[in-house]
Amino acid sequence: MGAAEALGSSDAISLHDLRPLVGARVSAETAGGAIEGTLLSCTSRSAWIVVDDLDHVVPLPHLLAIQRR
Repeated sequence: MGAAEALGSSDAISLHDLRPLVGARVSAETAGGAIEGTLLSCTSRSAWIVVDDLDHVVPLPHLLAIQRR
């Protein structure tokens, strides 16, 4: 997968998909809206994205798409 390709659409995003993005700036589409920040960590249940000083813990079922910025 290239840096500009987005994970998402009809496929569920998994921990396996997210691990290579840990530490990178990402753009994510969530059930609650768009988030652009740094993916700090992920588990099999959620992704932790930090925008400035604000933490967003997104349950994986609510993570619709994510890509490296």
